[in-house]
Amino acid sequence: MRRTEYGEAVRILLKYADHVGKEKVSPEDLYGRVLAEDIVSDQNVPNFARSPYDGYAFRAEDTAGADEKNKVTLKVIENIRAGQVAQKQVESGTAVRLMTGAPIPEGADAVCKYEDTDFTDESVDIKQQYFAGDNIIKAGEDIANGALLAKKGTPADPAVSGIAASLGMTEIPVYKRPVAALLSTGDEVVDINEPLQPGKIRNSNRYTISGALRRIGFDAVSAGHAQDDVEDLYNKILTAELISDIIISTGGVSAGDFDLVPKAMEEAGYEIIVNGIAMKPGMACAYGVKHGRLMLALSGNPASALTNLQCICYPALRKLAGLDDHDHKMIRMMLKKDIKKTGKGMRFIRGVFSIEEGMAVFEPRREQGNIVISSAALCNAYACIPEGTAPLKTGETVEGFLI
Repeated sequence: MRRTEYGEAVRILLKYADHVGKEKVSPEDLYGRVLAEDIVSDQNVPNFARSPYDGYAFRAEDTAGADEKNKVTLKVIENIRAGQVAQKQVESGTAVRLMTGAPIPEGADAVCKYEDTDFTDESVDIKQQYFAGDNIIKAGEDIANGALLAKKGTPADPAVSGIAASLGMTEIPVYKRPVAALLSTGDEVVDINEPLQPGKIRNSNRYTISGALRRIGFDAVSAGHAQDDVEDLYNKILTAELISDIIISTGGVSAGDFDLVPKAMEEAGYEIIVNGIAMKPGMACAYGVKHGRLMLALSGNPASALTNLQCICYPALRKLAGLDDHDHKMIRMMLKKDIKKTGKGMRFIRGVFSIEEGMAVFEPRREQGNIVISSAALCNAYACIPEGTAPLKTGETVEGFLI
């Protein structure tokens, strides 16, 4: 059986990935959500000119020639705080005392700090010359009317939430969070709250895969556990379709007598589009599509399942979540340890990426067998080792990507 090449598998999945719809959320719930429309300002923020200081607003032309020896004395006609609007217009020979953030009074075109003046309750002495526009925050200095502030297909960060609030947006269009139904398979698997009998293993995959999905904007729900039985698998798959946008199963995809998931997928109406990938770990898998809906059947080995999900499936899953920037971002990294293993197909090595003395470096984690999930803890990157690569030494560079 021909196994699909790594790059081809990624491309095949991307063809079938599309976002699952839109909804609207408030600025309070916007953080982390993927924007379904550009955020473009329809106003200036602030929508008025204001003072950056506690000080005085006046006509700049009144200060012509002013210095320490030739002070200009202006009459203070009003005091205003932030949030207030001056009731009087600044005319020649007058000034308004104002606080930080207060609107610039009509007629004024410059501001000076308190500490740069001599003042009383009735007057202020200006000790230097000012020019029109000095120390005035113009309308739209933060956000200009018509400005593109955040792009469709990007996740909202805290600043985007604040921007939406500044614009008075009470409902922001976002893509719905896709729901993945997680289906565990295998007679040997028991849930974490069940007694661990001889020959049984706890279901760690459900929790590992759930965390990896939530990391990229998915919600995950349990579709239960199926025994190594085609009918049970078939029924569980059809039930999972009712509660999800995509199904992800673990186990039952190797070549053994009880690896029945691909057969059950076909009986449930899925066309198998990938059956095995030339990669290590994570070779055993089966991807299917039914009326545009994907099912990703991953290995039951924990490290294999996670590696396949993050290295092959992540780009398509990010696209499903609405992210325009969904591809892996490849980077060159210098090895901090040797990589001795090579093999047939692409090999993915888990590790820790960091910047040291301005250099991008990669430290491979310890033992990385198919069942060794413990070495994936706290990893943030993969190194991609092409087929036929000789063992690599510390100090050599590899290509990889951040998770």
